[in-house]
Parts: sequence; C-alpha cells; structure tokens
Amino acid sequence: MSIPTVRLTAEDAADQLDRALREFGFVQLVGHGASAAAAAALRDHGDAFFALSPEVKSRFVHPAPEANRGFRAKGAEALSYSLGQPSPPDLFESFNCGADDRVDGTPLFQSTPWPDDVVPGFATAAHGWLREMENLSARLDRILGDLLGIDLATVSTAGPDTMAIIDYRPGPDGEETPVAGQQRMGAHSDYTSFTILDADPVPGLQIIGSDGRWLDVTPEPDGLLLNIGDVVAMLTNDRWPSTLHRVVPMADGCAPTRRSVAYFHYPDRDYLIGRQPLADAIDESRYQPVTVAEHLLGKLTAPKLNQPPTSASTAGDRL
Repeated sequence: MSIPTVRLTAEDAADQLDRALREFGFVQLVGHGASAAAAAALRDHGDAFFALSPEVKSRFVHPAPEANRGFRAKGAEALSYSLGQPSPPDLFESFNCGADDRVDGTPLFQSTPWPDDVVPGFATAAHGWLREMENLSARLDRILGDLLGIDLATVSTAGPDTMAIIDYRPGPDGEETPVAGQQRMGAHSDYTSFTILDADPVPGLQIIGSDGRWLDVTPEPDGLLLNIGDVVAMLTNDRWPSTLHRVVPMADGCAPTRRSVAYFHYPDRDYLIGRQPLADAIDESRYQPVTVAEHLLGKLTAPKLNQPPTSASTAGDRL
C-alpha cells in the first residue's frame, strides 16, 4: 500500500485530492510548480547551520515555547505529548521560522532569531522557500476550499504560518541508540489546515494507513507531501482526517541522513474553527468551536514542556 500521487496540473486533480484525503489524509503532489532552486538553497543553508557546534546553535534558541521560532536541540521536545501521550524526547533538531512581514510581537507572531552572522544568507534562503510555500498554499486553499464548500482562501491570508527545517542526523560517531519507545519524531497530528513537506527521498516517515497499521512513505525526488491537519479535520468533522505520522529511528529503517522542510499553514488567528454544514457530515459535531490561536497555543507548548495539551485531539481511536 502507498499513498496516492496527484499531479496538480491534471484536469481531475481536485477529484483525485478529495479521494486521497478522505482515505489517507496524506498525498504526494507533483506538478506543484514550487522552485527546485529555492528548495536546494534552503537545504544548503540548513546543512551549514546544523553542522555548527551545539554551543553556537544554542545562541539561536527562542526563550518562549509558544513562539515556535529558532533552534530546537535534539531531545528538546516530545511530539507525542501533543496527543497527551508521554514518551522519551524526540531525536531531531530543527530551526523554526516565519515570514518577517507577519511579526507583531504577539505569542504566535514572534521574530525569528536568524543565524545570518554564522550562516550568511540563511534568512534570504528561508524567505525564498517561504514565498514558494505561501503561493502554493494559496493555490491549495482555493482547490480544497471549493471541494469542501469553505472559503479557505479568504480567511487564510495572514495566519500564524511556520516553517520548520528539520535534521535527523545521528550522533558524531554515526550511531543512534534510542531508549524504549523513543522515535526520531514521535507520533502526532499536525495542528494546521494542512502541511506541505519537502523531504529527502529516503525511508523514515510513517503514517497510519487506512488499515490502522503504520505505512512507510518515501517521497519522489520532485514530490511534495501534503497532509491534512487538525483545523480541516475539525471543520469537516473528520471527513478528511488529520493523519497521525512519525519518523522512526535508524534501527527501524530510517536512513542515517534524512532532512525535511515542513510548512505549516493556518487560517487567520481569529478564525473560528467550527463545524461546517457539509452534506455528508450531518452527524453531531465532534469538536467544540475554538479559534485558530486558541487551538494552536493549546498544542504548541505540550511537547516542549512535557505536559498534556489543552486543545482537542483529532486522533480518535487511532492512537
């Protein structure tokens, strides 16, 4: 079993997306138009940053856990806590950032501590891919909104979008010795409308398949992965599920070298996530109305502080 691939330029791309997202909540996109040069430039700058010493990288940690900006060291969080599931800390490093033109100093719109003094051009490379993702997200908002009967495009122009540059390298000796229950990235659903992932075409990522088992997902070199997040799952009463996913350790088949760049896309912060009157979602709503900001803040700090989330889970019986 494998996730479907949809070419966005196909005449029936919308129908293909609907079928794939109903079944998996995950799909591979090709023909997406995002710049390969912009992606490569960001990868190069990310590689340079993660190769720095821990002491240097620690200069770029943002002090506020809800800000979701700056460097996160290996073991700094455990994403399964976002589902209320305790676990050992995750084995990845990341650098999280957002577009500077959305900064206003509020918790979800903080400045990024750019490391341009040690990796010149980092911010420029990041903003290059951020622009590509903003454009692709706007295109997907129109396609998915039309399918769902929700005006996602109009209400998703200035949300708390975030980009995470993620590195899964093992220790300096090339070894990785996880303790029991430890993952490179713990099982979680994303908190987004949707997430766009540019990942190395190597093993490691797994999602919960339609049969309830973990399914390996290895993207094509030119493919981007799209997965539905909590916001759309809540809007559609789980017509499109917010799929659980994780990254396993090397001992379970993950490639030693694995990198990814995740773009997390949201509606505007004050948008009320309430059930929409979809024709095939006439059963009782599974979720209480909540704003995007309330939902996101209730999820973000749990993995970093090892605390239960205060926002609703969309995992249902899939845990």
